[in-house]
Amino acid sequence: MAGAAIAGSPIDGTPMGESAYPARAAAWYATFVLAMLYWLSVLDRFIVSLLVDPIKRDLGLTDMQFGMLHGIGFALTYAVFGLICGALADRYSRRWLVFAGVSVWSLATAALGVAQNFWQLLIARLGVGAGEAALNPCATSMITDLFPRERLTLAMAVYTLGATLGGGTAFMFGGALIDMISHVDFISVPIIGDVRSWQAVFLMVGLPGLVLALMVFTIPDPVRRGRRANNQSWRDTYGGLLKFMNARRRFFVCHYLGFGLASAIIAGCSTWYPAHLGRAFGWGAAQIGMSLGVTLIIAGFVGKIICGKAVDAMYQRGMRDAQLRWYAGALLIGTPIGIFATSSSDPYIFLAGIGTFLILIAPLPACANAALNLVTPNEMRGTGIALFSASGNLIGAGTGPVLIAGAAQYFFDGSNTAIGSGMGVVIAVIGPLCAVLLFLGLPAMRAAMADAERAQPVR
Repeated sequence: MAGAAIAGSPIDGTPMGESAYPARAAAWYATFVLAMLYWLSVLDRFIVSLLVDPIKRDLGLTDMQFGMLHGIGFALTYAVFGLICGALADRYSRRWLVFAGVSVWSLATAALGVAQNFWQLLIARLGVGAGEAALNPCATSMITDLFPRERLTLAMAVYTLGATLGGGTAFMFGGALIDMISHVDFISVPIIGDVRSWQAVFLMVGLPGLVLALMVFTIPDPVRRGRRANNQSWRDTYGGLLKFMNARRRFFVCHYLGFGLASAIIAGCSTWYPAHLGRAFGWGAAQIGMSLGVTLIIAGFVGKIICGKAVDAMYQRGMRDAQLRWYAGALLIGTPIGIFATSSSDPYIFLAGIGTFLILIAPLPACANAALNLVTPNEMRGTGIALFSASGNLIGAGTGPVLIAGAAQYFFDGSNTAIGSGMGVVIAVIGPLCAVLLFLGLPAMRAAMADAERAQPVR
């Protein structure tokens, strides 16, 4: 395929204009394949959270040990290997890196299904984080080379629908999964033998990934458009990126903080939605899972498609800050809706309000990734996305759930509705702050886009 490179050799830069963009059908097919792998990534990542009680019971784990498995056991390797894979994506075949990443996380997920103690679980969980770290830097870099600038945000939105579907299906089938494993002690698996029911779940979701990984070879590793340098050393890779970011520090500060803090709202609320429905309204696991899953999938699909089309239309009309401008406006509109939803005493009003709120804020990764890749030179995009993902996970997943729990504990009376009130406080404080940060970054993004278009003229 054009632009593909063999694994183990740096990719040569291809000057702009040597090759046309792929046909639309080919570009969208590649995006679909990458989105499907993103769905698998999120499903494998979060399946462990659905199996807390049986794992703790059978292996005698403490809450602290399970917290290590679910938190730092994944996040640490995801961040470290993300930075490594980002640099590799800027210099080597992105298809081979995606294939390696999917294979590693799929094997590691399956390994959770044969683990017999905490340390074996931890090692497998570290493998899941390391493997999944390869996908986003490679996929977003490839998508940026598959689509012209004026169609990039919609393409990113479709790709990130994979995460929406992954989280939604995890919720939808989570309740049924819990019911199933609560009635079955052991399941017979060919070759392996009898395993506990929760171990069988890991095997069922992990092993198919080894087959799905092969689909990456049905898509091209596209021409790297506008590539200006071929970094051969790690020092050049990171040194060049930091120098580039420092020269445009207002844009990067506003982008990282604005989108990073907004991700704290998404990560925090997503963590506590199930608990709020259970505590405030007395719903069971199956009802919570199905209702939340359907809400997340519908809202995510509608929000991301609308956002992608609208932002691309704004870009075509000359708004070179369209990604930041759209999302800042969405936060201002969404904040009162989120506050209203989380304060509702009716579960169906809560779900409808949350669905509307998510239509507005769910497109965060599409806007953030598109803005970042439009500004960043081709030879730095993988590293740049990896650095943003690491910081976003640290700010979002690291602070969001804790902030909501803290607000519920310290500002409210510990009643059944305290978590909902805590979500409302976090939305009320962080939402407008993020919007202000993104609005402050608009002039800086326009300037950075002017630099990028001078370096790589619009076709």
